[in-house]
Amino acid sequence: MNVLFLGKIQYALYRLVLAETPEAYLLQTHTLPSDLNFMPTLGNGHLGYTVFGDAIFMNGVYNGAGGNSKRARIPNWLNISAVVCDRFGCATDDDELSTTNDTLYEMDLRDGYFRYRKDYKKLGITLEQRSYPHKYFNRALVYEVVASRHATTARSNAPQFLKLSQHPGIASDAFEFVVLNNGSNAKGDYRVIRGRTQVLEFERFQPQPHEIYILFSQSLEEPLQIEWPTWQMEITHRIIICIDREQSVALKDLQDALELNFQDLHQKHIKRWHDFWDNDFSIRIAGNSLELWQIANAGIFYLASSLPSLTTNQKNEPFDGLSPTGLGRGNLEADYQGHSFWDTEIWMLPVVTQFGYDYAKEVLEYRSRKLEAAKYNAYAKGYKGARYPWESAYTGTEVTNPCCPEVAQQEIHISADISFALQKFFAQSADFDWTCDKAWPIAAEVAEFLVSRAACEELKQVCHFLNVMGPDEDHANVDDNVYTNAMAKIALEFAVWAGGMCGNASTELFEKWQQVSNRLLILRDVDLDYHPQHEGYKLNTEVKQADTILLGYPLRFDKSSTHLNDLKYYANATRESGPAMTWSMFAANYLRTSEDWRADEYFERGYKSYVRPEFKVWSETPIGYEGSANFLTGIGGFLQALIFGYGGLDFYRSGNQTTMENSGVLMPPNVEEVEINYIRYGDSKCRWIYKSHSSFMDCGYRKSGKKFEMLQGNKRTLLATNFNVTHRKGDPPIYINLMN
Repeated sequence: MNVLFLGKIQYALYRLVLAETPEAYLLQTHTLPSDLNFMPTLGNGHLGYTVFGDAIFMNGVYNGAGGNSKRARIPNWLNISAVVCDRFGCATDDDELSTTNDTLYEMDLRDGYFRYRKDYKKLGITLEQRSYPHKYFNRALVYEVVASRHATTARSNAPQFLKLSQHPGIASDAFEFVVLNNGSNAKGDYRVIRGRTQVLEFERFQPQPHEIYILFSQSLEEPLQIEWPTWQMEITHRIIICIDREQSVALKDLQDALELNFQDLHQKHIKRWHDFWDNDFSIRIAGNSLELWQIANAGIFYLASSLPSLTTNQKNEPFDGLSPTGLGRGNLEADYQGHSFWDTEIWMLPVVTQFGYDYAKEVLEYRSRKLEAAKYNAYAKGYKGARYPWESAYTGTEVTNPCCPEVAQQEIHISADISFALQKFFAQSADFDWTCDKAWPIAAEVAEFLVSRAACEELKQVCHFLNVMGPDEDHANVDDNVYTNAMAKIALEFAVWAGGMCGNASTELFEKWQQVSNRLLILRDVDLDYHPQHEGYKLNTEVKQADTILLGYPLRFDKSSTHLNDLKYYANATRESGPAMTWSMFAANYLRTSEDWRADEYFERGYKSYVRPEFKVWSETPIGYEGSANFLTGIGGFLQALIFGYGGLDFYRSGNQTTMENSGVLMPPNVEEVEINYIRYGDSKCRWIYKSHSSFMDCGYRKSGKKFEMLQGNKRTLLATNFNVTHRKGDPPIYINLMN
């Protein structure tokens, strides 16, 4: 049997494997979105792009000073198209004799790539093109084309070559590019371009421009012709583009990738994505809810695509932040210029932590590395400690758009939000060493900032935050925003605990922090039994988004009748065009009250008007309003409502003890069962299934020496290191404590 025939068999089997992607992971359409912003955005934590877009972006590479800093656009040289040609010319899309009118576009979430297929009827040919950022060779972007002849194709009429053309878009205004090597197939070298950004973000923390190297396996400066012998049934070709700050790193990924044959390179990428879905995180939704399951899978994929790959050919660069629209966007104001906000810690991180602690640590490490810049931000404004900027990019200094200076000046809650996220991570991971090494230094500096920013009245023994803005950005320059004050109290108390636990003996410092925490004013209208959003707020005044209602979930600050009234009042006051995660938070919060039946309406509202149907890409605002695309913040809120809202799950700290709470489950509309693989707790990895009448959690513990204790009602049970727990509808909540 000859080698060519064996190769055909191998490739046919390989194609068969690809075709087995479950429907819940396969997004197919014959019609592209009317707005190509809602094409899939793909990434691997190092590089990202939007399919058919004009930009590639690289982790941590920005251009522009201060508020003009934005992700530095690399022309999208991966935007390649192929056509089939013979000696008379090339087939075109408007040639009705040559092509069908229903090209199939497909986003394969499980395998992690985008492809589109087109049939040339007259020529008897199928052309498939696909692209993806490689998940193992993560400096590499891959374009692949497969052209196949149908069995009935007449050889005399067969096309003789493919023509590949590049469509990178206009020149970049962010980089100065220099061609170092044009490449020569005869010599076996590669086209190499060096790019340097043109404007520093802030010289104190970025003394030099960013420098990157872009290597091409083949040059496409001119259209590339690939010979296709008439006797050959199938032809394949690939273009690989590698990008890194170091030319040697980009070159190694390129050379190592090229050592693999066509299908092995693709399969290595697929294996990494399968490892994620099978071993890191996945959700299965059963019932009359395929679309909901697809939306959940797409959300997980788009969120995970912006995170670093944990298994790579070469060591990752430091991760430089998780932006609201991901790594594959950031050149535009609508993409928030690729900056990091509170969205990272409050909306996305609780879901990212379920992917695995290493993913969460990558996200939080970004804040740790920017601590010195945060201290500079505080000092520059006359305060102590660390003030994290409202918008952060490469340097960690303030890069809020010049349009909106009041937002940067007044949304001080972001520093407390970061401290809150550190505490939530500890509550789930029970990682004491990490807490002392990474969390405590941040928590201490944030506490110092909050104390220096507070305005305290000694006679009344009360403290305020004046001239602030809460999450509701429609109301600037207010006093005592209740979310800001509540979050600050939590951050101050966490700093006191972390300092003591980590062996700091500064009693005077802890007393100062605790005193301000105790005195911070939390507004409450006694007559109406609700929390006014800020001093002077009038009931039914329109607000932009979830703000005060967050006191219930995720803050766990208020579970009383006051919180239930907050939900009722602010549901009627929140504007229709509010961002997607707002309605998910109404759902998650109602599910924790005696009026849990109200949650379904808000849960469906939180995704049905925000998810574009073709590739399940999220928008920041409902259809009909202008807003950001690939809105990871909305995805984070939606998945939190599904896991922690309907699932009734939460993690919290009480002293040195961490607790996982299961308060009972409810089911989203048209859903019969939800299975989550996996939920993390301590060193456990838990398979969790919940239905309308019960939930079942099966946990395996990785280390010895620590035990779990379960409390339910008055019953206390010591659990084995590997344990399972069933919670039935109507039973009291279950609390599982990790004993230290």
